[in-house]
Amino acid sequence: MVDLKWYNIGMKLKGNVKLTSENKETGEITTQIVHNVSCDVGMESLASRLVGASKGQVTYLAVGTGTATPASTDTTLGTELERKQISVRTSSGDTATFRTFFNTTEANGTLKEIGLFGDDATGTVDSGTLFAHASVDKTKTSSETLTIDWSLTIS
Repeated sequence: MVDLKWYNIGMKLKGNVKLTSENKETGEITTQIVHNVSCDVGMESLASRLVGASKGQVTYLAVGTGTATPASTDTTLGTELERKQISVRTSSGDTATFRTFFNTTEANGTLKEIGLFGDDATGTVDSGTLFAHASVDKTKTSSETLTIDWSLTIS
């Protein structure tokens, strides 16, 4: 078999992430838009899916407090605070979308990073394959809910 890794066509998972928080006491709604870094281990998982492996599925979204700049070599969040199974997954054309909702008792703290995990991911911190990683700046309190809508376009 010929090793074609040297020929990098630059395939990435370009992501747009929208964080929407609603303060349940005041009714105030705020949004934040960020972009992600695609992670090498996630790209490798997608490649294995192309040849029939049962990998390449994103199933969890995690939030964390780590402040390091996301890099393609990341395999976990810097400091994972909480993760939750993705509640809505859809695809259209070359774009997959994911939605996760955190209620007022979940993911409270100073959120600085988020990530999409899959393959053998579970509810356990740092489990599974990291597909995408993004920096955020959101302090979530127990009076707020948080909805994260993440779209990944393969390009």
